Amino acid sequence: MNYLKYQPHILLQKHIESYWVLETDSSSLKVPLFADATTDIFINIGNTLGNVSTYMQVAPGRMYMGGPATSAHFFNCFPGNIFVGIRFKPGGLPLFYNVPLDAMVDRITEFQDKQLAIILDIDELLPSRLDEHFLSKQKCTHSAIRIADAVYHYRGQISVDMLAKKCHVSNRTLERYFYAHMGIGPKEFISIVRFKHAMLALQNGSTKGEFATFAAEMGYYDQSHLIKEVKKRAGSKPSAIGLIPNLL
Repeated sequence: MNYLKYQPHILLQKHIESYWVLETDSSSLKVPLFADATTDIFINIGNTLGNVSTYMQVAPGRMYMGGPATSAHFFNCFPGNIFVGIRFKPGGLPLFYNVPLDAMVDRITEFQDKQLAIILDIDELLPSRLDEHFLSKQKCTHSAIRIADAVYHYRGQISVDMLAKKCHVSNRTLERYFYAHMGIGPKEFISIVRFKHAMLALQNGSTKGEFATFAAEMGYYDQSHLIKEVKKRAGSKPSAIGLIPNLL
């Protein structure tokens, strides 16, 4: 397997997390996709089918959009699969495409962007072509990115009421912003950010002392709450997180 990530232009980095290429060798591969509220546009430029969590086939030569993920999925890659993709940060996609993200949560559908499809060839100029494409499509910045940054700052340990106050908006306005620009509500996004910080700590092996104490430090009611969240959003028990490579 060959997996590469490219950093986008500095003017795009607030909205696009990375450009990526995943190419399989002679063996099949099951790639875990953790819940992280990001959105991907990708194309299979290989010559064989792939699938996501066994229910969605990813056909050669077709482009797809993977909506914001709130639960774990698995990308099943087979010999001959070559995927090229763009991963948008939460709230980033609407700056480039007018897509109803609330209808795309935990779904993968075919997507059309003929100009983008033309430039998705694997060579050393791929990142530059993608930068040029998205810089030309970029619209005015909206405040969803700023609100997401506030959640990251508190590592997901903030209530919806407090987030609304910090951002000087009403709870109702906050709810509308999230569904319009991220596809999910603020409570769900806060939970995902909290999970991501707990997952990083689990992967780094920094869970010192009692697991119940660790759960409380991560903002969970108790260890049962943490275990339930990890199973939902990572598809695995907390004890196995450090053994799972989260490539994408």
